[in-house]
Amino acid sequence: MRIVKVLTALGVLLVAGGLLGNLPIAVAQGQVLRIDIKAKQYSYSPDTIRVKAGTPVELHIVSMDVPHGFAIQALNVNAVVVPGKETVVRFTPNKAGSYPFVCSVVCGPGHLDMKGTLIVE
Repeated sequence: MRIVKVLTALGVLLVAGGLLGNLPIAVAQGQVLRIDIKAKQYSYSPDTIRVKAGTPVELHIVSMDVPHGFAIQALNVNAVVVPGKETVVRFTPNKAGSYPFVCSVVCGPGHLDMKGTLIVE
């Protein structure tokens, strides 16, 4: 009976964590880490993402206004994000480090300021 309560509480915490925003939840090796990202002129939310090296990552990116891009040059990631359509980007970062990501589609005068950081631990 106690194990059922513990598992139920853990399940509630995991669901609540997912509902509180796009807070990444630590995952076991080999499981995919889903991260939801919103793109809008001229920012990403979240603009800092932390993941563990060797963990497969799946970014679900949605544009809130105009076409945007999402590029991490060092990891060979580059995708176009169209308003009204979710763009899914999959990759597995294997080396620890800090990787900048930028908008790769000119989205207006603040385009060059649209950036963030992927931190691989």
